[in-house]
Amino acid sequence: MFDIAKYLEKFKVISQSREFLINSAAETIKNICGIDVEKKKILFKDGVIRINENPAVKTTIFLKKQKILDELNKKVKGKIRDLL
Repeated sequence: MFDIAKYLEKFKVISQSREFLINSAAETIKNICGIDVEKKKILFKDGVIRINENPAVKTTIFLKKQKILDELNKKVKGKIRDLL
């Protein structure tokens, strides 16, 4: 018989890993740029992190983009391709 609990468990793991990526991104941006970005303004899809902030914050993050990406990829083992 099909066990629905086991099937739904894989979605729980996916959700937790996405949450971990968003938390890691917020922490890394805070450590490198000194900017506290709210987690609800960070989106992750298809290996790309998108930050929905005002232009001044986005510019500051973009100036240190490569350093942020390097740190994030160390934490999450290369799952992040770009930061927008």
